[in-house]
Amino acid sequence: MNFKRRRIEALTTVWSIIVSKPELKREEVVEILKSVYKSMDVEPIRGAGNPPDLYDKELSSLYVIGKWGLGIDKDLREEVFKDVFSMEMQFELMWGALRKANSKEEFCRELKEMCSKLDEGMAARFLRFAFTLYYFGFIKFEELTSILKKLYSFFDSLQDTVRRFTKFVIAYEIGLKIASGKLKTALELNMEKNVLALNIGIPKAVPSTGYIIEVSKHFFTLPSNVTKNLLKAESKKESEGDANV
Repeated sequence: MNFKRRRIEALTTVWSIIVSKPELKREEVVEILKSVYKSMDVEPIRGAGNPPDLYDKELSSLYVIGKWGLGIDKDLREEVFKDVFSMEMQFELMWGALRKANSKEEFCRELKEMCSKLDEGMAARFLRFAFTLYYFGFIKFEELTSILKKLYSFFDSLQDTVRRFTKFVIAYEIGLKIASGKLKTALELNMEKNVLALNIGIPKAVPSTGYIIEVSKHFFTLPSNVTKNLLKAESKKESEGDANV
């Protein structure tokens, strides 16, 4: 199954409904999104967890495909976008400001009061927005990792949030290589995830094999024999580690 193509098809279907009913509010769009996804057997972009506001968060995907992919913002009144996607529009402003900024001061000067409201929850949703741009092919991997590094260095209070999200990004990248047959052994996986973490430059952001597979199964069809062997190798390593303590 091509997960990405199915998501794009579902999101395009949702947009066809929104365009015909431009008076819809955010919560109504969330319900439409949920209904379309379930009818098409599609799930939102997600990591290992399944938070209750997952479909509200998935409006980032809807916004990105609608504006960046389909250019629908040119055909709808600005008020329609503001009513439904006010949060995503803020994230887009943050992305632009962070991409240009070389310091926290520059970033906050651009965003003003929005910067003072940037807590862990908002940062996590913003990073999801940035990942969504990457996932659907609108920015390069280097642009995504640059955002991670800047947010990590600019805000001490957000470092744990950035670290957790970096683990998710690495898990996705490793999953892509497992699905394409480029990674088959535990040695290859461990080398690749450590190299990725080193290149990104966020400390202590190397995900476990179990987490990698849990995240990856929401994006790719993974060969079961490979994942079974990878998990077995991790389990063996953990048990050996316990025995040596």
